[in-house]
Amino acid sequence: MRSWLFIEADSQSKLGKAPLIGADAIVVDLGCIPADEGAEAMREEVATWLKTHSDPLVANKAFARWVRIKPLDGPLWREDLMAVMEGAPDGVILPKTGGPQQVRQLASELYEIEQKLGLKHNSTKIMPQIGETPHAALTLSELTQDPQPRLTGFTWNAQGLAERLGAKRTQDENGRWTDVMRHVRANVILLAKSMGVTPIETPTIDAADVERGALDARAAREDGFTGMCATHPRQVGAINEAFSLSSCERAEADAMINLFAAEKAAMAAAKEMKAVEMPAAENEVQSQLQKLRAIG
Repeated sequence: MRSWLFIEADSQSKLGKAPLIGADAIVVDLGCIPADEGAEAMREEVATWLKTHSDPLVANKAFARWVRIKPLDGPLWREDLMAVMEGAPDGVILPKTGGPQQVRQLASELYEIEQKLGLKHNSTKIMPQIGETPHAALTLSELTQDPQPRLTGFTWNAQGLAERLGAKRTQDENGRWTDVMRHVRANVILLAKSMGVTPIETPTIDAADVERGALDARAAREDGFTGMCATHPRQVGAINEAFSLSSCERAEADAMINLFAAEKAAMAAAKEMKAVEMPAAENEVQSQLQKLRAIG
C-alpha cells in the first residue's frame, strides 16, 4: 500500500484509466458530487465502478478500492456513503476528522450498512485525515482514546490545512514544511506508530513538479511513513519507487528469511533426534531394572 491515487468521482474518463496507472490504492473522491438532480446517477456510477473492479481478474492489476466521503459536519455524506457502499469498497477516508467521536460515528454507520447489505462485519476499513482544522490540530492525541477495529491508518491534507489557516504556503523557500505543517505531519507518524496502524503522507502540492514529488516521497519514507497520497497519475511511479525495497534491503530481507528457515530446520532436527533418543533411554532404564530384579 505505497501509493494512494485520488480520483474525482465525477470524472468517468479518469476512473476508467486509473486501474492502468499502477497505484496500490485508488481513492474515489466523493467530495465533488453536487447536491443536484445528477447526484444519484453519479453515485450509481461510482458503485458500478467499485463492483467492476472488485475482481482482480477484471482489473489489469489488483489494487485496493477506497472512497473519500464528505466531512461529517456537512450535508449529504450519508447519502453518498449509502449509495457507494453497494460497491463494497475496501475502506473509507474520512476528511476533516474532528476527533474520535467522528471516527466512532462513521464506524457505527458502516456497521449498519454492512448488516443491511450482507457484507462481512468490519470489512470496510477507516482512514481519517487528521489535523485539518486548527482545533483538530490541537487535539490530535484524543484519537488514541477510542481505537476502532476498522482503523487502518492516518493521513493528512496539507493543502486543506493551509486553506483553513489562511496560510499562503505549506513549505518554506528551502522545501521544508512550515511549523504548523510539521506539527501535524509529526503527529500523523506518532499516532499511527503508537496505535499500530499505517501513516500515509499528504500529496505533493504541485502535481506538475515531478522532481519535487520524488523528493517528497523519499523524505516521507525516510521519516517513517509507509505510503503517500497522489493527486495525479504522474506522481504514482515516484511514490512506488521510493517505498519499494532497494536491492540492498531486499538482499538483507532474503538473508534474514534464510537465517530463520535454517534455524527452524535445525530446531526440527534437534526435536526429531530427541524423540529418537527418548525411547532408547527408556529401554536402557528397563534393562537396568530387570538386572536389579534378577539380582534381588
